[in-house]
Amino acid sequence: MNNYSEVWKAVLSLIKDQVTPVCYETWFLNPLKVKKIDNRLNMIYMDVNTTMDPDFFADIINSRYLNLLQDAFKEVLGEEYRVIVKGELPVDNSVDNGDNSEVKPAKKTRKKSRKTLLAEKFLNPKYTFDNFVVGPSNSFAHAAALAVAESPGIASNPLFIYGGSGLGKTHLIQAIGIRILENDPETNVLYTSSENFLNDYVTAIQEKRMNEFKSKYRKVDVLIIDDVQFLEDKERIQEEFFYTFNALFQNNKQIIITADKDPNKLQGLDERLITRFQWNLMADIQPADYETRVAILQKNAQILGMEIDDDLREVINIIAEKIKDNIRELEGAFTRVKFFSETLGEKPNKAFAKKVLKDILSNSETMITPEKIKKIVCKYYNIKVADIESSKRTNNIAFPRQVAMYLIREMTDSSFPKIGDMFGGRDHTTVKYACGKIEDEINQDKNFAEIINSLKKEIRD
Repeated sequence: MNNYSEVWKAVLSLIKDQVTPVCYETWFLNPLKVKKIDNRLNMIYMDVNTTMDPDFFADIINSRYLNLLQDAFKEVLGEEYRVIVKGELPVDNSVDNGDNSEVKPAKKTRKKSRKTLLAEKFLNPKYTFDNFVVGPSNSFAHAAALAVAESPGIASNPLFIYGGSGLGKTHLIQAIGIRILENDPETNVLYTSSENFLNDYVTAIQEKRMNEFKSKYRKVDVLIIDDVQFLEDKERIQEEFFYTFNALFQNNKQIIITADKDPNKLQGLDERLITRFQWNLMADIQPADYETRVAILQKNAQILGMEIDDDLREVINIIAEKIKDNIRELEGAFTRVKFFSETLGEKPNKAFAKKVLKDILSNSETMITPEKIKKIVCKYYNIKVADIESSKRTNNIAFPRQVAMYLIREMTDSSFPKIGDMFGGRDHTTVKYACGKIEDEINQDKNFAEIINSLKKEIRD
């Protein structure tokens, strides 16, 4: 395999299976090319074709993906090669350079510990990408966040992540800050809530320290603002945030924002701000499906050092079944079981979980009924409950019926056959098809997804 392009295609096919799609496209597929393969010295020189700062790009490759590259070339070419990206490599005293080419000096030793850095940035060390469970409901937001973390100010600026309370937005944006600091501890990352931003602004006015306020927020490399909806109907602070946003954006500094809804749905917010929030990438997070909820609790158990045996699996399953729309509540219930298990010296099993979480489980069982779901769905679509229970198949009846079937399946313990009986004795395959169709609609239509979330909220109230 002597042709450089053929070698590179083979290497890319190996790398593609080992990294995320965003990582693959950002760092390998388009930017890198094989410039020269020196079989005498077993050296491979990579050329860079990117709008990024070449030094920055080379630094990312050399610090994070060099071993991956070299392993892939070894598998394709059958022997080890040293890969050079832009002729610069971090100093590694354990490796014989093999020639006299100049190498890039190693980065400065970190002056502060990771713990200290995170404390100063108000970042929770538990909120890392490794601890974030990816599922269909958050995969796009996760991919976008990871791309920004690897190339702040370049990949997607600004990044706007939105979704309901307790779905993992704060975890994800703090993970960005933590990853950026891990890559370069000298980066000035500032994480804050919009409420803290407002409080700082008011204090600065009262104490006549506006220059200090502006310096704090406008001279950072990365600004992460959580829950921007808190600024609704607050004109003066919106204006200050507008100028802060512009100052950072014009200097290619990364801006990351979260809200509980799509920017277009934010009320009492300056149109100029809404426009800027939509300048680049918007990613939403939806409530996690059952499988993702189980995976989240299993990850929590691993972090807490708990053995996942059959009893704990039953605990995880019952919590995942009952708490469906808020990851924070989901994790809180699991932590509650662990706490009382250790305090009372009892093994966490299904019976123990039901006892400890009696209030949570009883609420979910008594308040949400198929009858309540039917009434709320019919009220929204302006039809009668008798219509969706009938044999009518007109679209204005059939679609709400499918919505009701989906919500009953999602929010109660009813099986497909049982749901079929609730709608005039329909076959369980009809119910299964209806649920699949509504799920597809949710994934494809964000407006419809918001309608479903709104119905869920009304049903829970």
